Amino acid sequence: MVRAGGVVVKNVQGYDLVRPFVGSFGLLGEALEVVFRLRPGRAFSFLRRPWEGGFPRLTPSPRFLFALREGEVAWLYAFHFGHEREVARFREAFGGEEVGPLDLRSLFPSGMGVGEGPLWDLRFSWKDGGERPPRPRGLPPVGGSPLIPPHAGLGQLGGAQGGDGRDKGIL
Repeated sequence: MVRAGGVVVKNVQGYDLVRPFVGSFGLLGEALEVVFRLRPGRAFSFLRRPWEGGFPRLTPSPRFLFALREGEVAWLYAFHFGHEREVARFREAFGGEEVGPLDLRSLFPSGMGVGEGPLWDLRFSWKDGGERPPRPRGLPPVGGSPLIPPHAGLGQLGGAQGGDGRDKGIL
């Protein structure tokens, strides 16, 4: 079992195991427990406008940008948070109308999977159910060959070491 992350909002000390783990869509393991910490008091805006295909480059860049087909109409949604002035600049750059929270559970009752579906983001199209994204070329399966080169001891990644200084293989 691996415990990654910290109690601080931003932590760049050592190896960041959270991002590759989350981005692996289960290839590196299964999340047994997840803790989210929220930041209070930030301005935010959730907007939508008709989608004409493609994703625009915006400044400031939204935190989340996705397209959603609702019936015969496709909308481009953008969510941004931060300082009030930055959010105001985002509203002006994106345009569109303010919307409330979306409940997408009815579109994905079996969970979100990669495939042709009603939602697109910058990486994939998402459908109900489906499969995980394909494993990138060059990334071996977890059960196959090691992900960590032999010269990088697990002790360098926070692993346990025996009294003789050799790795026990525990993260």
